Amino acid sequence: MLVESLLHDTRNPLNALAINLEVLNEKLKDEAGAVDPALEKNLRAMREQVFKVDLILRTFSEFLVVGAPAMLSELGLSDVLERALEVLGHEARKRRVKLKLDVEKGVKVRLDDPAALRFLTYHAVLRGLMRSESGGEVQVALGRTGDRALLRVQDGGGEGEPSPLTRPAMEALGRARSVEVSVHGGRCELGFEAG
Repeated sequence: MLVESLLHDTRNPLNALAINLEVLNEKLKDEAGAVDPALEKNLRAMREQVFKVDLILRTFSEFLVVGAPAMLSELGLSDVLERALEVLGHEARKRRVKLKLDVEKGVKVRLDDPAALRFLTYHAVLRGLMRSESGGEVQVALGRTGDRALLRVQDGGGEGEPSPLTRPAMEALGRARSVEVSVHGGRCELGFEAG
């Protein structure tokens, strides 16, 4: 609920900016109905940035905000991982960490809580990014082995003190008792019952 409220309150100013940019565009028009090319360039750049931030927030909200509980017991882990990587793409670029992917398509898992699946997937990759230094690499592998689906995130942060999953991920893990988690140094593995 807090995340939904925060996203709503953030998108309202973006909508106001977009509307005011169009009003400003109209006020800057000369008698012929044209805007000075230098000003038009600035207006276009501002429109693009507003659109970009709105898209980031929409992607983030679609990934993290929980809607009605899913009636399905099988969830697409490949799809959830793809969305998590989309959401975390900015963080990887900012940290200059390369994501090396080996992701099997169509992997489904049995889990009652779709929100838990999203949080666990997101936080496993985020943990790898946070532990990696600039110029490093995080390997993300997903595949089926028999009746299990395994998500493995290996970072280059060294084998020193293992950093645990974040508190929200641990809370999600508490709601998803059928998930096996193993954290050793730079490796985090999540095992699920395959669907």
